[in-house]
Amino acid sequence: MDLQRTGLDLGDQPAEYDALVSWWSRMRERAPISYDEGLGHWHVFRYADAAAIMADHTTFSSDLRSLVAQPEQFAVVAKGAFNGFDPPDHRKLRSLVSKAFTPRVVEALEPRVRQITQDLLDAVAGSPGFELISELAYPLPLMVIAELMEIPLDDRERFRRWADALFFQGRGDEPVIVPTEQMLLSIEPEIGEMNEYFLDIIDQRRHRPGTDLVSKLAVVEVDGERLADEEILGVCGFLLVAGHITTTMVLGNAIHLLSTHPGTATALRADPAAIPTAVEEVLRYRGQLPATARRTTREVTVADRTIPAGQVLLVWVASANLDPRQFPEAHRLRIDRDPNRHLALGKGIHYCLGAPLARMEQRIALEELLRRTEDFGIGGQLRFVNPLQAIGLHRLPLHVTWRH
Repeated sequence: MDLQRTGLDLGDQPAEYDALVSWWSRMRERAPISYDEGLGHWHVFRYADAAAIMADHTTFSSDLRSLVAQPEQFAVVAKGAFNGFDPPDHRKLRSLVSKAFTPRVVEALEPRVRQITQDLLDAVAGSPGFELISELAYPLPLMVIAELMEIPLDDRERFRRWADALFFQGRGDEPVIVPTEQMLLSIEPEIGEMNEYFLDIIDQRRHRPGTDLVSKLAVVEVDGERLADEEILGVCGFLLVAGHITTTMVLGNAIHLLSTHPGTATALRADPAAIPTAVEEVLRYRGQLPATARRTTREVTVADRTIPAGQVLLVWVASANLDPRQFPEAHRLRIDRDPNRHLALGKGIHYCLGAPLARMEQRIALEELLRRTEDFGIGGQLRFVNPLQAIGLHRLPLHVTWRH
């Protein structure tokens, strides 16, 4: 099949979410494993193939560092970006971080997460409407992470610039999977500023450790090994990105979906215990991650297509999560869907380390907003993120009827 001539390459698709959903649907049927001449990469669209690839880190590597020269400052923070590593480096870093970021640490955060959520909603309570992203979905995870690391919230705008630089990596609106060296060079000033900021904090915590996460990372030890300063820096950067992208995007998506699907918010108000199941369905139906990249370490056959070694595969997680072969009525939001084995938070050794915290933040934010309101809906012009980069909103104004 000549994908370029039939308009099925990524570069042929408009950067609009509904258009991408239609493309994914066509490709799942017509070319579930396809080579993109324009990008020089492969696409994967079906759930079964995506799940198998994400679970096989030996054949499908997450380490893409060899594909492009990394500028100096980006290379420094990349030393701790273990989500993009393979074993044994991945195993070493993840095990050390896991010892500091334990389930008990996350569970202990619940009262504080709820208090922060209540304070943010107190600030807008009684008003006829508010903008959800700037007033709740963005500051909530940022404040939680700032407290977890004991860094001042006065620097929140800098954190946002750094998180955006790390996540978007200078791609702009280009349909590029692996950023070019020039793109990475364009974010060097922001990355350099972030590196200096966190390396200074890490140095302070090494000399005067406290109970915060950075201090725990500085002293944690497994089999006689500790994290280097640059590795802790990479973890701090990862937390900024994960908090900013996962919770902000998914919470915005959840409220947008509840606002546009009649009866869903009413059902959850009547049965708050169903909120965790609804969160999983939001992650499946409209999670934050459109795709994840992998590199083949050997020649491999996937769904009757032979892919050479050293090729980049773009695994369309969002397409896999809408695959009717895996999910009955896949294109319908079913807040009671169970089981729900979506891939929005990863699979295998790269399953999201912060998933329990992200789920907690989603649950508490929905509980508090639904408890305080009789009704809410879209209250103005929406502004969406480029769905080739992330699935979510920059702006979500709501009109609100509050409970008295």
